[in-house]
Parts: sequence; C-alpha cells; structure tokens
Amino acid sequence: MYHAEKSGTLQWTSLIAPTEADLNQLQTTFNLSPKYRSYIRDGRERSRFDFDERLKMGLLIWRVAVTDQEQQSFQVVPVSFIITADQLVSVVSSEAQWVAEKLQELLTEKAAASQQKDSPMLTLLRLLWRINDYYVDQIDLLNHQREKLANYRKHPTNAQITALAELSDQLVYLTTASDNNVVAIQQMQLSSRSDNATFALEPKELDFLSDVEVETKQSQQVTQDAADLVDRLSNTYNNLLNNNLNETMRFLTVWSLVLAVPPIISGFYGMNMHLPWAKGEWAWVTTLVLTAALIWGTLWIYHHYRSK
Repeated sequence: MYHAEKSGTLQWTSLIAPTEADLNQLQTTFNLSPKYRSYIRDGRERSRFDFDERLKMGLLIWRVAVTDQEQQSFQVVPVSFIITADQLVSVVSSEAQWVAEKLQELLTEKAAASQQKDSPMLTLLRLLWRINDYYVDQIDLLNHQREKLANYRKHPTNAQITALAELSDQLVYLTTASDNNVVAIQQMQLSSRSDNATFALEPKELDFLSDVEVETKQSQQVTQDAADLVDRLSNTYNNLLNNNLNETMRFLTVWSLVLAVPPIISGFYGMNMHLPWAKGEWAWVTTLVLTAALIWGTLWIYHHYRSK
C-alpha cells in the first residue's frame, strides 16, 4: 500500500507490504538507484546506512522484532527508511506494520503540539528510539519465559527442553539484529562526521543520534545478557540430563548384576553331580539362602565403594 501525506514541512511517504507497482512508483518519484531498490526488496537484508551524495539521499535499513502469533514467538524483519532534506519514506512488511503505526503516532503528536516541527532526520531518530523501547520489551518477555523454564523440579520435561531450544533460537536472531543495528547507527555517525558536508546534521540531530546510539548499545547488551543466561540454563539442563542418564545406567548395571546371581546358583545345583547341601527336602531353601546372601553381598560391595 502506497500512501503519502504532509505534516508541516515534512512529507511522509509510507509503503506497507509494497507491491512491484508500489516500488516502481517509489523509484520514479525519488529516482531511486537499483542498489537502493534491491536493499529495500531483500527480506534478509542486514542493518546498514548508506548515503547517496549525488541524490543527497540516505537509506537506513533497520531490523525490528515482530511477534508471530501462530508460532507464539518472535522473528526479526528489516524495515527501510529513505531520508532527504524534507522527505521521509518508510517501507515495511505486513508483519512490521506496527512501525508505520508508531511513525503515524509520532507525526500526529507533533502536529498537535505547538512546538517547532522536526526535520525528517530528527523524526526518524525519534522513531528509532521508540522502536528500541519496543525491542527491549520483547527481550523482557523472553526473560520472563526463561525464568519460567528455570522452575523445574528434579529434571526438566521434554516440553521445557523444546521451549528452551526455541527460546535460544529466537535470541540468536535478536542478538544478531541488535549487533547489526549498532553497526548501522555507527555508520550514520561516521557519515555525519566525514569531511564531506553533504550529510551534515544539525547539533540537535547529532545529540539525538548519540542518544539513540547509547540506547541501541544498551539493547545490544541486554540481548547479549539474555542470550548468556539462556546458554547457562541450557548447560544446566544438559548437566541434569547427563546426571539422570548416569543414574539410570548405574541402576541398570546394579540390577543386571543382581539378576545374574540366581541363574548362577540354579545352574550349579542343576548339574548332575554331587554338591554340598544338595540333599534333603529342604535343599531348595539352601539355594534361596545362598542366592539372597550373594545378592546382599553384591549390593553391600556396591554401596561400600560408592560411599568412598
């Protein structure tokens, strides 16, 4: 969907789940280069910032977290922003439509306020701040899931192990996304500080850019901490499962030794030869006593050496 509106001196163009016709219209209106169009179309594009000196146009690719209602999980998708002197373009997928809604809320708030209207760059930076807050909220939800998975009894269940594996996969994508977003914001800072003045920012924009960098790095650290905690919980699960397996194998080994005693006794007394205590009507009781004595001796030896 292609939509354009004007807010003060800012012209905002919004594309949600754009079709080829929408992209053609965007390319014609803004004279996009084929490189920029390929970046926008790529659903796996990493976060980046690039400035076209000829067109005096910047392109920011930013990765955001979206909720998958069917899978009850999070996924990371790229959103694109084009910045010029007086225009801001947002291109989002249907999954990331909430980003366009956040931008609409921001423009509505600014239109209702009597303050001086923000430039396209400052509007974008304010939007990135809000996106970062939403991103941290998703990490908090994942941390809550991890805390629930840490509440196991003697050993984790299969459902908990599966949930932990899915949680670990989500954090891998979120960690990569936060790392890429930090790189993109640093690329934007380097472009603003270069000797070429084509991407010169106002002092207020530079200050807000530094604030966004700090917030993005904090998100990166929070995500990394969450991933480390999940990794530790996974190691704990592995240790518990290994200990349970060792206990099971130990039990089976002792039980196999116990079950090996009766066949040995009955095998000896089943031979056609003279054996002690093999005569009399109570001879079978003797075999039971010998069997019980050997079993008790086996168990005593096991517990004696295990206690050392």
